Amino acid sequence: MGQGTKESQSIKLYQYIDIKPLVFISMLILSGCGLFVANYDTTEYYLVNHIRTQAMIGNCSKENVDTIYKTSTELVNFTQYLPRNEPTHEMAQNLHIIVDELRKRESPGVTYCKNKLNIISTSAEEIQRVVGKKPK
Repeated sequence: MGQGTKESQSIKLYQYIDIKPLVFISMLILSGCGLFVANYDTTEYYLVNHIRTQAMIGNCSKENVDTIYKTSTELVNFTQYLPRNEPTHEMAQNLHIIVDELRKRESPGVTYCKNKLNIISTSAEEIQRVVGKKPK
């Protein structure tokens, strides 16, 4: 008789629990909160941000300039064949030209290099604004 009472009590408890909110919360957690996905291309944004950051905090060492060059090449390649992405690809190409000018310069002076890095950073920031506003 004691067990029948415990079963009756647990059955009554389940009658008061609404499973629907628990299922919904579980779905959100398991899906990685897919409702909060960025509505712009995060890869483009990341690449442009990486170029901008390297230009802002980096120096004129060959290693830093090569890093910026490799990332700008990756940005150009990434944007090239995406549908309806011609304006972004064109901006990426123009930024790459600026980066390439610095890379090709033999022993750039400090002033030239700082100015070029500033131009790269400013251009990348403008591209970030555009990429961040455009839908996927």
